[in-house]
Amino acid sequence: MNAKKEKILLLSLFIFCLAIRIAFITQKNLWFDEVFSWHLSLTSFYDIIVSTANDIHPPLYYFTLKIWNFVFGDSVFSMRLLSALFTSGAVFFLYPISRRFMEPMQAILVVLLYSFSPLNLYYSQEVRMSAMNLFLNLGSIYFLMNLTDKIPPAAGFYRNRTAICYILFTAAALYTHYFSFFILIAQLIFILYCYIRSPKELRTFLYIFASIAVLYLVWIPDLLTHFTRGQSWRTPQNISSVIDEYLNYTKDLSLGLYYYYADYRVMEYLKYFIYFFFAASIAVVSIKRKPLQYKYLNLVLLAVFVPLLLAGILSFNQKIEFYRYLSILVPYISIMIVYGLMNFVYRPAGIVILAMFMVINIYGIRTHFNFDFKNDDYRALISDVESKFTPGERIYVQPHYNGWVIDYYKKQEHLNLPATAFVRYGWGEVMDSITVQKPESFWVVLDYSAVDTSKYASYRNELNSRFNEVSRNTYFLAPAKVELYRFTKKF
Repeated sequence: MNAKKEKILLLSLFIFCLAIRIAFITQKNLWFDEVFSWHLSLTSFYDIIVSTANDIHPPLYYFTLKIWNFVFGDSVFSMRLLSALFTSGAVFFLYPISRRFMEPMQAILVVLLYSFSPLNLYYSQEVRMSAMNLFLNLGSIYFLMNLTDKIPPAAGFYRNRTAICYILFTAAALYTHYFSFFILIAQLIFILYCYIRSPKELRTFLYIFASIAVLYLVWIPDLLTHFTRGQSWRTPQNISSVIDEYLNYTKDLSLGLYYYYADYRVMEYLKYFIYFFFAASIAVVSIKRKPLQYKYLNLVLLAVFVPLLLAGILSFNQKIEFYRYLSILVPYISIMIVYGLMNFVYRPAGIVILAMFMVINIYGIRTHFNFDFKNDDYRALISDVESKFTPGERIYVQPHYNGWVIDYYKKQEHLNLPATAFVRYGWGEVMDSITVQKPESFWVVLDYSAVDTSKYASYRNELNSRFNEVSRNTYFLAPAKVELYRFTKKF
């Protein structure tokens, strides 16, 4: 295949991948994490830095989203399109990486398997940093491979375009999500393995990684704070629960995140097929590698195994949701599956097995599109409030940050809704606000996805002792529930 045809093919694969990710992109509600991203994008760049320093993620994605929303708007379609473009744009790295080990047709199969990944599809349609992180890390791997083809001298590395691209992509990935350090550790192991006896090449890489460290220097204090603080709601795991997380992650790759709601019997049969052939593909690639492809295939293997291993180790201290944070591994796993089946299995059998993988993935995508909700689906609640409220009412949300969901839909869809009370310091401030503002009637939302809901019964009792409860509705939202109350003054 000549260069021109390959470029046309690559563009076609990008369009195909993007088309799948744009399909039904607005079908599901924005859940809280997405609304948090939107809310943060409304603030200044300085406030984003302060907020992310107090949170748990670096700021680069929020900077990017802020600029994107300024140019293209903050509709559900627009904000999710940014993620769709990142995961689809990853094709421009995935295909040439695959071509290092495979024939053109096999590289196309890698891109197709990646495109049909329900797990990748889910995060391609989410207003979060996973898609951007996948793109940047895959770009980092791509430029590292190119860099090792011809390593520049240490003294002039800064004049090498590939070295500069590698530095920028790697630093940007680290500023997007901390799990990028897992990919970086895999790259460091690869470089040490390949060049431990080559001081000249190691010196170049020392300068390159020193440059990345300098670019990241300003964020290191926050990194150390986040690392030592962790997240209080994440619980320690035992060996059994970590193994379950590995098995569930394997299932998530081909079935997505909605199989809990699908036909249980079908999913039970499919998961054992996935377990067996996924493990077999990894084993074959790990054991049998062609000498000419050994070097770069090692990097792909490390990019899979190092993050999986480190995520498992971290889970013993604080649970890691593999499906979310390790969604960045889908490209490398796709390479391993196709390479293993096409090179070390009887070719017709490998084609049949790969076709079955594709069918399972497509079934997972179908399941994904069969359900129109994500967590924290406030749409029915918002509709009920809009149809019943009267002018002058207010709405109080506990915890206060879930009120941002209502704020988003009110702004986007120009809904006639009561003002969401500005509360930041818990239930005491809610009651103080009601006392000071003295609304004739008001709404209260109690969201049970909050960390501590043990006092919600006392909150209801306090309200009922002072006001008349006019109505109460309960909405069962995955994974918890939300209660909506309407109160009026007692006369």
